[in-house]
Amino acid sequence: MNDTPATQPHMLVDILRQAEVLSALLTRHAEFAAIGAEHLVPGENGGVYAFGCGDGWFAARAVADVARAAFDMPVEGVTSLEFLLSKTRPVGSVDRAVAISMSGTVDRTIAAAARIREAGGRYVALTNEGGAQMGAAANAVASLRIDDIAPFLTGTTRYSGTILGMMMLIEGAAKAAGRNINASCLGPEIAQLLEKTIPTTLDICGDQLPGICLDVLSAGIGGVRILGAGSEWATADYGAAKLVKVIQAPVWSSEIEEFAHSLFWSSRQDELVVLLASTPEVTKLASNTATALAHAGMRTLAIETAGIPVEGATYRISLPETPAWLAPLLMPAPLQMLAYSMAMASGYDPNLSQDQADPGRFLAAQLLSRRCELT
Repeated sequence: MNDTPATQPHMLVDILRQAEVLSALLTRHAEFAAIGAEHLVPGENGGVYAFGCGDGWFAARAVADVARAAFDMPVEGVTSLEFLLSKTRPVGSVDRAVAISMSGTVDRTIAAAARIREAGGRYVALTNEGGAQMGAAANAVASLRIDDIAPFLTGTTRYSGTILGMMMLIEGAAKAAGRNINASCLGPEIAQLLEKTIPTTLDICGDQLPGICLDVLSAGIGGVRILGAGSEWATADYGAAKLVKVIQAPVWSSEIEEFAHSLFWSSRQDELVVLLASTPEVTKLASNTATALAHAGMRTLAIETAGIPVEGATYRISLPETPAWLAPLLMPAPLQMLAYSMAMASGYDPNLSQDQADPGRFLAAQLLSRRCELT
């Protein structure tokens, strides 16, 4: 862990180092792919699962949604509790899983991993170091080894690393299984993303988001809703989980279509609705949503990567056009910058470690999901 002054902008430093950290992680492609090839190819009629809690679940869903298109590899992304309790999902020796937890100490994820091992299946622990109890019982450990900027910081670069780590594992399994792979983590598309697109995205967000956030806050804000579809629904959930820790306003997330049918009716005029649009199909839906919400006097922020503008949005962040299978690696960055910019504009310190910002709430979080850390 780096020993840096208390005034160091930890969260911003963590966000801005993503391209560098992901490029370093990509050099370990052979290591991750070999783990996937050995441990994640299912037996006959077996399935591949990815499970976790919080960021782990978001990453599992985001990668699962693109795994079939990119790697011809069906993966089911579920919460650890769902995997643990499901009676309609029999688990046996033919099944494989990726158990995701950066600490390896999340109670439900440890229990879910134990379920597949007890059934004779295999799981890979995708973690940041050794994986603690979860890693000790795994068939293999895929460790990101991403150094801390500060302890208990709102997750940014590690989340993006989790996405890339999962992609490399699944690609390795797909090649070993003889799948018809349509993309590669070693191809020119991902090189473009890491060398140019992510740095450009962070520059664009750094230039535009502070002014947008100040404008939004100057008119008053009753909450933020982040909406996506496909893999971006999981990314929207991730963005909300980051934002809720650093602003003093309610935050929600939803699928863009389901928002229209349910949560819209509880929304307020002073909320900001963030629309994630990384494909032409979702961009069209986002345009319809932004135009409709304008009739209700609501403000919208579109984050678009499909090369097509989201018409009707109050604010737009237009990012470089990116292949849909790489959107889970790109779209977290603008949401991280949104959380940081919104916190700074509202006078909240996003660089304060969560254990120091609210010790009582931090303890409650451990009691809710990480009791093993306290024993």
